[in-house]
Amino acid sequence: MATIQSAAEITSLLDRIKGQKIAALQVLGINSLKSLSPSPEALVGEVVTAADIVERIISINTASHIISFDLQRTGRVVLLQAAEPYRLVVGAVRPTVRLLMNDGSGLDLTEPAKTKRITVTIAARSE
Repeated sequence: MATIQSAAEITSLLDRIKGQKIAALQVLGINSLKSLSPSPEALVGEVVTAADIVERIISINTASHIISFDLQRTGRVVLLQAAEPYRLVVGAVRPTVRLLMNDGSGLDLTEPAKTKRITVTIAARSE
């Protein structure tokens, strides 16, 4: 079983997306998306203004939205230097969530079990 990532490890990965524009958010876990409006497509072109983690919940802020990812107990964050939209390939491990940035980088949120427990919530920021 993989070791649990510390908040410091995850924070160092999140620091790399601050100031970047979101190209896409793919929620690949069938039950992972816990909000319907706004949709993941609403995030395209938004700039990440802040990103942090508290008690295994990642919050990513843009000017218009707050995205929350609950990693549960075993979720991991993986930095992708050259990220592309996920496409189903036989034998490849599917991430639960893939966040793609305009500079070609990205983040995968993964978990070791077949049951996907990572959750995603997107909320419009109130002014």
